[in-house]
Amino acid sequence: MKKYAVLCACGLAAAMVFSGCGKKDDTKDTTPAQTEATSEAETSEDLEIKGDVKLGEYKNIEVTKQNTTVTDEELQTTVDSYIKANPDYVEVDRPAKEGDTVNIDYVGMKDGVAFEGGTAEGQDLVLGSGSFIDGFEEGLIGATKGQELSLDLTFPEEYPNNPDLAGKAVVFDVTVNTIEEKHDAVLNDDFVKKVSNEEFTDVDSWKEDLRSQLVQQKEDEAKTMKQSEILQAVVEGSEFSGIEESVKAQYEQQLSQSENMAAIYGMKLADIAAMYQMEEQEYKDFLYTQVENSVKIQLVLKEIAKQENIQVTDEDRQKVAEENQAESVEQLLEQLGEGGEKALDDYALNEKVLEFLESSAVEK
Repeated sequence: MKKYAVLCACGLAAAMVFSGCGKKDDTKDTTPAQTEATSEAETSEDLEIKGDVKLGEYKNIEVTKQNTTVTDEELQTTVDSYIKANPDYVEVDRPAKEGDTVNIDYVGMKDGVAFEGGTAEGQDLVLGSGSFIDGFEEGLIGATKGQELSLDLTFPEEYPNNPDLAGKAVVFDVTVNTIEEKHDAVLNDDFVKKVSNEEFTDVDSWKEDLRSQLVQQKEDEAKTMKQSEILQAVVEGSEFSGIEESVKAQYEQQLSQSENMAAIYGMKLADIAAMYQMEEQEYKDFLYTQVENSVKIQLVLKEIAKQENIQVTDEDRQKVAEENQAESVEQLLEQLGEGGEKALDDYALNEKVLEFLESSAVEK
């Protein structure tokens, strides 16, 4: 079954992409190549969607009823993930071993002179994490609380954080303040207070809140699936003509933006495709299909709004602002920058049309 990305049609960020609006970033700290690539990506033309659509049935669309019940097993899995992510650390009086967390002070010196960025106090370090250069963490294995050590080390031949230190011999003078070992956390009231920043003081109320969050997550996912099914059915039941020019223009714009974004990070389009486990041509074909679907969805939503006389009100705009954590419509428009008003209205209109379609859909 084809999947239609609802955000392609009604996401505010997506609307901005298609209308070419948004503030430009300050590029004073970028290279000339990055500045050029960013500029090209952000100054795309406002591409109007052209074409005609003959709507099929768009009311009383049958959709799959989603199960939003949260089972005890699902709740326990979430609780277990919190326990795993928030272990207890207990100070021990023994030599440090891999996996322990040591709290250390250290000074790094090259030719007897402390170098920039090589000094810290009260630094927590998990031995075996690979956070420091080779030899540093290994040199602390077996150290005891209060011990002072001098580690003779060499920076890697390629060290982009500080090229002046690349391949250089250095000495780190280290003092071990404490040694802690990791223990599995215990689910109790104290644990709940810690992970909830004392919003909850007992296990039962915390679990109840977790269940509510999981239910909300499932309901949000169900809503997205419902919208996707509706849009898929409406698009597949409609007839489109004259959209080729818009699809091509949108595709070329999206492809150019992908290439420019890759260039900013010193990559090529093939590298971007590989991130999605695709070959370059496969990625291009995927992008074209997504753009074609988006164009069709936009035409469908616009035509339904026209036939049902659905219009955007100030209340609709305020709702979108609140959804995007803005204090007011004016603040949101300021954040969006040039073209933001059109993007905002497009988004608000699409939301209203989707709500209209949902209200008449039939769950099966």
